[in-house]
Amino acid sequence: MLDYQTALNQLLTAVAERRTLVHATPLREASARVLAENIHAQYDSPQFDNSAMDGYALHTNETAVQTEFTVIGRIAAGDDAADFELNMGQAVRIFTGAPIPAGCNAVIAQEQTEINGNVLLCTSPPQLNQHIRRRGEDIHAGDALLEAGQILSPAAIGLATSQGHAHALTHSPLRVTVFSSGNELREPSTKGLIGGEIFDANRYQLLTWLQQLGCTVTDGGILPDHRATTETCLQAAAATSDLILTSGGVSVGEEDHLKAALEASGELVQWKLLLKPGKPFAWGRMVHTTVMMLPGNPVATFVTFKMLVEPAVRVLMGMSFEQAQPHMVTARADFAQTQPEFRREFLRGVMHIDADGVVHVKKLVNQGSHMLSACVAANVLIEIPPHTQVNVGDTLNVYPIHS
Repeated sequence: MLDYQTALNQLLTAVAERRTLVHATPLREASARVLAENIHAQYDSPQFDNSAMDGYALHTNETAVQTEFTVIGRIAAGDDAADFELNMGQAVRIFTGAPIPAGCNAVIAQEQTEINGNVLLCTSPPQLNQHIRRRGEDIHAGDALLEAGQILSPAAIGLATSQGHAHALTHSPLRVTVFSSGNELREPSTKGLIGGEIFDANRYQLLTWLQQLGCTVTDGGILPDHRATTETCLQAAAATSDLILTSGGVSVGEEDHLKAALEASGELVQWKLLLKPGKPFAWGRMVHTTVMMLPGNPVATFVTFKMLVEPAVRVLMGMSFEQAQPHMVTARADFAQTQPEFRREFLRGVMHIDADGVVHVKKLVNQGSHMLSACVAANVLIEIPPHTQVNVGDTLNVYPIHS
């Protein structure tokens, strides 16, 4: 069995060869896509000196306090300021984003003024250069804006379009089919469970995670505990998917058919990790499709998705090996625990910052691999290395769940 970090590195290295195709995408349709090119600024930003306030643009005395000005015009956002050149003691009415006229050396907010005809009285003395946004103070033409491998967030798309970019080369959305496995599983809409039946929670949490990552997701439904049917369903999904995710049916029970089905139709690359929860995690390939098999316990599904599948999805979507690594921070333990296990464990925990700015983490009480409620309450996964004694105050690695 491989340790967690070795398994993750091997998985990411392998899937990096199977990144999705690249094509030009309108930025209005590129949310959550991964850039396949660097984007540079085409213009200075701001492109011209402009007002940061609604108020008055002034030419004030640079050596003495001046509070009275003559208003000679008006400039709104979108106007051309070339018609105005302010001499000392002159002002123009100006609005946020409007270009600064020649001769202006300050803008005063309208709340700090009184107007009588064309005479402006400043109730607070204007300060030189106040409330003026200078050309290029944020970005210079030619500056790097966004890098290949970066996710196009709303802010990133806004930045690119603010520079006149309407399209960008992006990786195609990852096509993922999701299955659950097990005769005991029933849809949440089922009325009146009988015997050992349970509702299918794993498939729904996986579908939701993948949608949040920007994948194109197909719900494959529930696979029965039947070898031939499982093979047929995997083969059909592989024809239209970049990635297949399954949960359950990957351990050593007589009704666990997924590994055998994968080996019959493709290649099983890795099975079993030194990981708690999540030991039965497996992955392999079917022609051009990556297949990842998650354990059936819902918390094990949660942990293996966050710590293994999500990084792999990000690489398949076009991110670099380094960019896709799970985000890790450190926190001071508010609990003690002995870890006799030879497996690395990821506990569900809550991270908080105290009044002194120190980051702490506490573990939640419900740590069973079937206790999904702790995954809702948690905001981090706490890494506990094998054969470790954790004492209160120790520094631990924690992984934010929503990062």
